Amino acid sequence: MKAQVKSTLIDIVVCLVGIGTVILCEIFMKARSDILYYISVSALSVLPVLYCAVDKEKYKHFSRTLLVVTVVAAVVVACYVLYYTTGLSEKFSDFSALASYIRGSGFWGVAVFIGLTVFQVVVLPIPEAVTILLGVAIFGATTSFILSVIGTIIGSLISFMLGKVFGRKLCNWMFGEANTEKYAKIMNEKGRFLFIIMLLFPAFPDDMLCMIAGITTMSYTYFTVICLVTRPVMIGLTAYLGSGVIPFSGWGIPVWIAIACLMFVLFVVVSGIKSKIESRKYAAGKK
Repeated sequence: MKAQVKSTLIDIVVCLVGIGTVILCEIFMKARSDILYYISVSALSVLPVLYCAVDKEKYKHFSRTLLVVTVVAAVVVACYVLYYTTGLSEKFSDFSALASYIRGSGFWGVAVFIGLTVFQVVVLPIPEAVTILLGVAIFGATTSFILSVIGTIIGSLISFMLGKVFGRKLCNWMFGEANTEKYAKIMNEKGRFLFIIMLLFPAFPDDMLCMIAGITTMSYTYFTVICLVTRPVMIGLTAYLGSGVIPFSGWGIPVWIAIACLMFVLFVVVSGIKSKIESRKYAAGKK
């Protein structure tokens, strides 16, 4: 009974959030851009309805994703409204002006970017490459790399701590019982080495793994050391490859060919490791 009441209350809150954001769009966005207005209103109207209509027991992961997306969309709309109502839109007519302002804001610009990276790791269901490349556009490759590493390590530790404190119930709620059980079993039974492999390569959901690692017997010290060693690798590749440091002409062509070949080999190797992990899991489940 309590679970049903809680579910109903969440549905009501989500509907109110949807209605509130649609009202904000109606008041502040209609005069800005017709296309942006109609897309925003349509999306913000559909998301709460989908969340309330979907079978939350049958489609747990999908319903939770809808909930997160609805909340994030509401935050984005609120930020957009503040951007125009505070006069910032007149001050920053293009991205370069905004980037210059953020770079010139010193501590606060850095703090906001690190906070965004932490939020992406713990909550936001988007690839980390999005925030890394945003940082590259604002701060440059090296600064984006450093700040992204700091934010990612902090976010990873927070996720791990949440897993330790709230346990399997939170992971089941966030990622679904099947995913939680699968990766927790892998990390408990197959050793710590596979955890390093999974964090190093993008074939695995590294942000999810950090929280699920918290429900295993893994210690804070081991997790911290592994994150410090592994997380900067993909962040560095994304930041420097996405910054245009390596040109698409002249000496850059053979470098890109070598990188493509290396990525293909890594993809084959990691896919093989992943297939073996999956096959062993299913074989163990049948015994």
